[in-house]
Amino acid sequence: MNTRPLVSSLSALAISVALLPLANFPAQAQMVMRFTTPFVTDSGFVGAAGDMHYITLAVTGFSLESATIGLPIDMGRSIEVRAFDPSGMEILGTLKKSSEGITIDFDQPVNPDTYVRLQLSGVDVSRMGGRALYRVSTKLQGIEGEVPIGSTMIRLKEQS
Repeated sequence: MNTRPLVSSLSALAISVALLPLANFPAQAQMVMRFTTPFVTDSGFVGAAGDMHYITLAVTGFSLESATIGLPIDMGRSIEVRAFDPSGMEILGTLKKSSEGITIDFDQPVNPDTYVRLQLSGVDVSRMGGRALYRVSTKLQGIEGEVPIGSTMIRLKEQS
């Protein structure tokens, strides 16, 4: 009788049982995220026509004085932007259009620990590429200059 397979199996079992307690240790590392500037949390389009896009910002760390949305080069400049708080109330502000994009300067700074939904209307859905890439930057209270906070890509609706 060949005992080699039996000894090999018992050896593997013994090693497994010896190492089993090591597999039940708690995780030693955890990832903690602490945001100090606003960031993009969500984006998409509204309605069946697809000519209204939205970008949601989480306002953290500093009060938000303005937000700039960089538009794709081939997208028309007929876009309007409105801002809304989480309850759907409009946040009043002044629009400025430039070659960099559209800036909304808020009448009153938006306090941290809330969300702002930027709604773009008049988006040219017939443009080439099938997607719109928006770069987003903000002006924060107490910070000099604009702070880039991210980008978002929204897939354009298919034309029928």
